[in-house]
Amino acid sequence: MDKQYHPTEIEEKWAKIWSERKVKNESSTESFSQVIPPPNVTGTLHMGHSFQYAIMDFYTRYNHMAGKDSYWQVGSDHAGIATQMVVENNLAKKDITRKDLGREKFLEEVWSWKDYSEEKITSQIKRLGNTVDWNKYRFTLDDDFNEAVIKAFVELHRKGKIYRGYRLVNWDPSLKTAVSDLEVVRQEKDGLLWHIKYPIEGSEDFITVATTRPETMFGDMAIAVNPEDNRYTHLIGKNIILPFVGRKIPIIGDSYVDMEFGTGCLKITPGHDFNDYEIGKKYSLHEVDGQVKSSDVDSDFEPINIFNDDAWTNDNVPAPFNNLDRFKVRKLVVEKLTELSLLEKEEKHHISVPRGERSNVVIEPKLSHQWYVKTSEMAARANEAVNNGEVKFHPQNWDKTYFNWMDNIQDWCISRQIWWGHRIPAWYDAEGNVYVGHSEEEVRTQYKLDNRELKQDDDVLDTWFSSSLWPFASMGWPNETDDFKKHFPTSLLVTGFDIIFFWVARMMMMSLEFTDQIPFKDVYVTGLIRDENGQKMSKSKGNVIDPLDLIYGISQDELVEKRTANLMQEKIAQKIERKTRNQFPKGIESYGTDALRMTFFSLATHTKDISFEFGRLKGYRNFCTKVWNAARFINGYPLGNESFDPKTDSDKLIMDEFQKTKNKIQKNIEDYRLDFAINEVYEFFWSKFCDVYIEECKKSGETDNLRPILKEILVMMHPFAPFITEEIHTLLFKNQIIE
Repeated sequence: MDKQYHPTEIEEKWAKIWSERKVKNESSTESFSQVIPPPNVTGTLHMGHSFQYAIMDFYTRYNHMAGKDSYWQVGSDHAGIATQMVVENNLAKKDITRKDLGREKFLEEVWSWKDYSEEKITSQIKRLGNTVDWNKYRFTLDDDFNEAVIKAFVELHRKGKIYRGYRLVNWDPSLKTAVSDLEVVRQEKDGLLWHIKYPIEGSEDFITVATTRPETMFGDMAIAVNPEDNRYTHLIGKNIILPFVGRKIPIIGDSYVDMEFGTGCLKITPGHDFNDYEIGKKYSLHEVDGQVKSSDVDSDFEPINIFNDDAWTNDNVPAPFNNLDRFKVRKLVVEKLTELSLLEKEEKHHISVPRGERSNVVIEPKLSHQWYVKTSEMAARANEAVNNGEVKFHPQNWDKTYFNWMDNIQDWCISRQIWWGHRIPAWYDAEGNVYVGHSEEEVRTQYKLDNRELKQDDDVLDTWFSSSLWPFASMGWPNETDDFKKHFPTSLLVTGFDIIFFWVARMMMMSLEFTDQIPFKDVYVTGLIRDENGQKMSKSKGNVIDPLDLIYGISQDELVEKRTANLMQEKIAQKIERKTRNQFPKGIESYGTDALRMTFFSLATHTKDISFEFGRLKGYRNFCTKVWNAARFINGYPLGNESFDPKTDSDKLIMDEFQKTKNKIQKNIEDYRLDFAINEVYEFFWSKFCDVYIEECKKSGETDNLRPILKEILVMMHPFAPFITEEIHTLLFKNQIIE
């Protein structure tokens, strides 16, 4: 054994071996399986990925060593919006837009990027030593997976569970697509509240409304007051005249209105506010000859849309307010209201602004034609699986979050107005009739169409739709493959709490819908690793840390420097390259993957937010050195016993402590408390084995049992620190690998 512990050399050797070796016990009747949360092909992996992959690799190795046929499905996600945005930003540097290229040429650019990013991601996963079968690698846009996605859409449509509707969505004016709630972040800031006077029809009086968005008044369809509010009950049933437009809109009474907010009067703009949309739908508000009316007929509801896809005002807005950016309209509206003495006052007010997570542009609630999945029945079935214990959350308290979302579930908008993704299998004729099928040929046959011209829907499916099929489609569904039959349902899902609803719940709904089985039995919910400012790590924010940077010893200062510049500076690139090739000067040491893994395990507490600590990483690097040096010391003695044969009190005590430690570790592993488990490993090896037992063996000269107990310790530690334990085990025990 080398005098010094050099993790880089050891790990690169074993990473290559493991990437080419299957970790399976195919003869075993017991199975352990899990699927990787497929990383987005938007660049490289970050700390959040490697944190969860360390946990997944741990349980794969642990169950394999317990004799189970362990299977970890690997793959990556096409990540529709995120990947398209990366490619569009790259093209913008050359003054090229996707429309300049056209759909076909643009998609060629995206596939090229996908190949580039995928190579980086897979090389990182391999370098981390993750025990996956690379022959089973899947991508959510590969041909087989695409067929599974199309089949799922068509079947749901034929069951009446997918429909197309004109509804209000989160609209990103920069990306020009609907986005999910997950892709909307709230920015808390100081804003203004404007008090606007609306003239009451047939009167000299006004009713004053407080609003944070005066630019949307052109879409107002009612003024709502609380029927218990004595200030306004006499006005219910009357109309106001909408300034600048002249539209008559009713004053309605509804208990939804908060009497304490603003003036106690609420403008109802169903086309540009989600809460207002529900109010407008409740009263079936619609405009007839310049007057908004209410009815009991649901189909009468017709919100007014005042913005186009760029969030500029359209022709439903009168001059001089039309054809302007929404924020310019706001300024102009305030000016004109002031001129007409209709602006009573403006006051400071704390507001929550919705922004696109990727574009950072203010999201606009907007009406558009979208495809939806009816979710209520599927959600009820998924809830039952949790209630009856088929699916268990760890920690258990996360089931409250799950139920909170599922009990209030809305129909799921699954269409996106982008080009990269699974194109929706729907075709339209000149009259606007829609036909759904696996292909145009099938559609023509199924619907007995003549030679009429058909055009496929330009939209693609939400990435979460395809990823909801991941646990079973990645294993070959709808075909009855060997992997699907043996490893589905999976045993474990490791994921972050932030996507319990957006991914976990949807996988449960879709798995039960298409396979009549739950997708996984246990859900291990981790916290999120934050940056030094407490922010979630995100590629779009530029605050990610590449795990390989830590493995190869990039310092904290250099990481900050790299992030600030938002690119790999030359000296850092050279340093990584030098260390990757093991050409770094003596004295410059890497931390290594084992130290990083153990740091992650120590941070795997039940807290939501995890701050990565460099000091802890250095501590586990020192621990690895301790393991190496202890093994070198033991290797210097004669072989001794083949198996542990206690002779002294020290022998008996260490074996007793070892068994107690193993039992504690096993319980912690089963309870998904790797933070407790790694503490037991650390304490036993450093304090009890090295500081006490080895020292007593030195004094007594009774060293025959050092090697056999070390062998057992290495096996126990292997899932925690696979590289160093495998290396020492093969060096000291006749090239035997740990099984």
